[in-house]
Amino acid sequence: MIIGIEAERANCAQKTGVEHYAKQLILHLAKIDSQNQYILYLRTNPEEWFLNLPKNFKIKVMPFPLFWTQLRLSWEMLFHPVDVLFIPASALPIIHPKKSVVTVHDVGWRYFPESFTWFMRNFLEWSTKFAVKRAGKIIAVSESTKRDIIKFYNSDVKRIAVIHHGYEMTSSDLTLQTSTLPEKYILFLSTLQPRKNLEGLITAFRELKIEHPELPHKLVVAGKPGWKYGQILETVNKNKDIVIYLNHVSENEKTELLRNASLLVLPSFYEGFGMQILESFAANTPVVTSRVSSMPEVAGNAAVYFDPLNIKEIKSAIRQVLMDKSLSDSLKIKGQDRLKDFSWDKCAKETLEVFNLL
Repeated sequence: MIIGIEAERANCAQKTGVEHYAKQLILHLAKIDSQNQYILYLRTNPEEWFLNLPKNFKIKVMPFPLFWTQLRLSWEMLFHPVDVLFIPASALPIIHPKKSVVTVHDVGWRYFPESFTWFMRNFLEWSTKFAVKRAGKIIAVSESTKRDIIKFYNSDVKRIAVIHHGYEMTSSDLTLQTSTLPEKYILFLSTLQPRKNLEGLITAFRELKIEHPELPHKLVVAGKPGWKYGQILETVNKNKDIVIYLNHVSENEKTELLRNASLLVLPSFYEGFGMQILESFAANTPVVTSRVSSMPEVAGNAAVYFDPLNIKEIKSAIRQVLMDKSLSDSLKIKGQDRLKDFSWDKCAKETLEVFNLL
């Protein structure tokens, strides 16, 4: 069987959740499948890791200026079709094989349209609706996303397979090269956009510091600017005495940040999955997070939860973990146990099963 994969998602320098998913899935399919032939379609020249894939993985670079997936990949499918086409992020080409598989990560624009630009909101809606209607099989990264696909697009439940992300921790002896990194800190690790609720977290942390000035912790923010980040950065800059902004960090730096943090806070209003939760568990770092969408599904009993709209609850959750060592220690143990349900090997095997069942 010849399996084509839209791999450009995995080929960008500054990877966030979807890009990590695409890369790890390719790497782990390469580990478990030596029988099928793979063609990885790229718009730009491949990163070095692509060149180390086994012989049954072929790279095809196809430059194209705009709408690469919809137009250039359609052209490729018309003249050089494959048995199965896999799209790791919703945007199915207009021309595609009957046996096509798309992964839907979330439908955040449906819940928070104001968090997206007009063009991106409308493109995401069109491309997701088209993919959900036309793909042979849909992969949802969580039960929460599966429910959203059924709710908004009336999709047949039998066509949806829920396959969770895995996690990866980079082994690193790196020392972060910044004189501003405090000895004790809580960590926010996500792209800066309104639905991530960083401003709410800063407000809650400010109130906590006022009530407990003895706490030495600062809030370290790591994440590149996303949609409509201007006001968020203004809030960060107004609170520089307690907030340190690192912008995007490398994988090694992220690992180091997680391992040294007293706590990860994920205060999002909505997440399709929330990979930071698993990465924190792997780093032995306690987690407090929102009790909405996919986050309870991923964290289980290994996190302290809050209502992301309730500043007092966010503050209370942070305070509990920072000031109760026994709670912090128990969360670390539960996090390690929770990790047993997630791996990229498991994700790759379940994805390959979807390909084989088409």
